[in-house]
Amino acid sequence: MMVQAQQQAADRGLLWRISRDGRDSFLYGTVHAGRAEWLALGPQTEASLARTGVLALEINVMDPAVLAALREATQGPPRHLPAELLQSLRAAWAAECLPGESLDAGPAELHVLQLAMAQAQRQGLFPLYGVESALLMRSLRTERPVAGLETVQAQLGGLLARSNEEAADLVREALDDWRDPRAPQILERLTRAWAAGDLRDLEAYATWCECMNTPTEREAFARLVDGRNPGMVDAIERLHAGVSVFAAVGALHMVGPQGLPKLLQARGFTVTRLF
Repeated sequence: MMVQAQQQAADRGLLWRISRDGRDSFLYGTVHAGRAEWLALGPQTEASLARTGVLALEINVMDPAVLAALREATQGPPRHLPAELLQSLRAAWAAECLPGESLDAGPAELHVLQLAMAQAQRQGLFPLYGVESALLMRSLRTERPVAGLETVQAQLGGLLARSNEEAADLVREALDDWRDPRAPQILERLTRAWAAGDLRDLEAYATWCECMNTPTEREAFARLVDGRNPGMVDAIERLHAGVSVFAAVGALHMVGPQGLPKLLQARGFTVTRLF
């Protein structure tokens, strides 16, 4: 698979050079699931990564403490959902051949992410083939250190509901998305925009994603995306003070006035789009 991917390696996604204090770092917009042919990095991505001393991901999945914190979050007490909603969730779970017992613990708003993942896999998109995996493989091979830009708690703060009522709303809306016949086309448009580096279409995501139709959806999206950006900018700035950084973060964190490129520019970085 890797040989086949290398035969069609191309620069995909969005890459910026960020410069300050005589040092260059890089900011790369990713998607968290991909196709097998994306396992090989393009030449400019590969060369930029090679110039850096640390790979920075949203969270450091190589850290055992991070993995333990993620396990703890998914194995905690279950949410109290209305009976009919829980029944609908169990039916969707069974339809995707997911293990029913996993719904007996942990927040339901995290579980529904697995429904979206199952849907993506039917379209040939797998986390194992995401660009983060390719970056990790390169970095482990060359013994490049890996760092996290945020804690598990900060990431979960964007994902978790603040009450059972909000969790029920998020689960209900996620089930509606799972049933929506347009969902595959929306996901395909998102991955196509990423692969083509179509920043304009990504900036218009709110107008075509069908994911911000209710106040709960809009607030959850703002908390999950823009709300986490200042903390990640702080971490990039700290790392850059000592070493060149290759920071790989979900592409939707790159768009708009609160996106990472704009926030870094406001911190005095010279930000140059490479592709």
